[in-house]
Amino acid sequence: MLPQEPSFRTLLLLDKFKGILTRMGADYGMLRRILQVKLLMDSRRVPIILSNTNRKEEDADKNLFIRSLWLYGLMGIVLAPFVYISDPNYMMAMSVVAAILMFFIMTSMISDFSSVLLDVRDRSILMTKPVDGRTVGLARSIHAGIYMLLLTASLSAASLVTGLLINGVMFFLIYLIELILMNLLILAVTTLVYLLLLKYWDGEKLKDLINYVQIGLSAVIAIGYQFVIRSFELVDFNISFTPAWWQLLLPPVWFAAPFAWLLGGETDPWIIAFSLMAVAGPVVLLLIYLRYIPSFELFLEKLSHSDAGSGKERGRADRALARWFCRTREEQACFRLSASMMKSEREFKLKVYPSLGLSMILPYLFFFTALRGSTLAEIRSGSSFYVLYAMLVMIITTVMMLKYSGKPKAFWLFRAAPLSSLGPLYRGTLKAYAVKMFLPLFAVNAAIFLSLFGMRIVWDLVIILLTGLALIPVAAKAMLRTPPFARAFSVTQQKDGWIVLLSFPVLGGLGGLHYASSMVPFGVPAYILLLLFANGWLWTKLFTKAGRTSILE
Repeated sequence: MLPQEPSFRTLLLLDKFKGILTRMGADYGMLRRILQVKLLMDSRRVPIILSNTNRKEEDADKNLFIRSLWLYGLMGIVLAPFVYISDPNYMMAMSVVAAILMFFIMTSMISDFSSVLLDVRDRSILMTKPVDGRTVGLARSIHAGIYMLLLTASLSAASLVTGLLINGVMFFLIYLIELILMNLLILAVTTLVYLLLLKYWDGEKLKDLINYVQIGLSAVIAIGYQFVIRSFELVDFNISFTPAWWQLLLPPVWFAAPFAWLLGGETDPWIIAFSLMAVAGPVVLLLIYLRYIPSFELFLEKLSHSDAGSGKERGRADRALARWFCRTREEQACFRLSASMMKSEREFKLKVYPSLGLSMILPYLFFFTALRGSTLAEIRSGSSFYVLYAMLVMIITTVMMLKYSGKPKAFWLFRAAPLSSLGPLYRGTLKAYAVKMFLPLFAVNAAIFLSLFGMRIVWDLVIILLTGLALIPVAAKAMLRTPPFARAFSVTQQKDGWIVLLSFPVLGGLGGLHYASSMVPFGVPAYILLLLFANGWLWTKLFTKAGRTSILE
């Protein structure tokens, strides 16, 4: 018998829905047992050799995701003021609240919980037993849904309490129901998109396509903010909402409409239609998803198959790049290994590529915001190109993930290798990231900004590039407390999320230094020389004392 862990209170809550799950066609006893095992495995600690030794033994079975929810609760405080001022502007305030919540939940779903929905490791055990595919599929969805609900509860806690105290019980109940509907909508949409991909593609092409779709979803979510904001106009310092047919495609507007209808007394047909969509949309999509759960489980088998691709061309290119950027043979070997892992490791791409796509479009979101109050000619003659610093957030989010690997036990190869230190591994990995990921993406944005602002910003782009290159080893020194590829991936890895939040004021400060240098005679060339010196020192000296035993520290 598996132990009944006290942390699995979600299973006790799930028991109250036994009848509904049974009517959905699931074997509830088997579903509960599968979920119990999944939750138990989530709470298991990383093996001692890959863990921090200062972790207490009694904390070994604590779920790190649960312990990090306070961070999301802190982030959710920003929603409370919108709830406070929502009456009578329910459409404006609650659309913003819904958009922010959906952004955080959807991006977490894509980057962290997609690995749960697409996990095929248990199929060799479950699918060889008399277990119905619908039961396995529901267990998979509920597993991801548990974490989504916990995340949502943390993000919305402050605004829920504020809504209850300021706007009353009715507001609280509507908000609570909508949070559940919001999670169902996100879960159903994500799974149906994956189902379409699984149906028509297979092997490595499918895995790559899933990554591209995730990047696209991140971009759509971020760009959707602009359409939500454009649904409102400022007239005589009063915010007015103008309904339109295209807003039927904006779920944040759906979830704001019931407040305006039921609490604000608005009876416009569009408001009622949006309110009905808030309920009908998630329910209809959920029913479609439940209909195709067995097909989803069947198509998942495709992820177990790998196409035999030809990596010789990539290998030759990586060898040439390694010889160009790395000084020693050990560093060159680590460069090639890291480049290969970033290219082919599925879990790394599932977690990192969406954030890369989002960081690529962040500068344009700020840019388009500025465009609303100025003409394009005014912006092109100004200094809006500083928004390109927002792209550097990718360095923090990606370097943070370099310590993880799908095969962490393989790290013993580095411990057995005749390396005097782990410095070549650190430098090779970071150079591979800089050359294979950061530089190409930066080049794309730099080309677009050059076409917008002209050649006058060339030296400014050089400064931003050198700043980004200097940030890579600094971020690694701050976040790679264990060597690259030495720890296992898990849906519970959220401990370093606060560093991402801290990076925004840091990037703002670096942008301020850049601007200050442009105000001083010869400040720009002096700043470029300073950055060149800083890069030379950081890349050559920062990891020279990376000891072989640092993984045990």
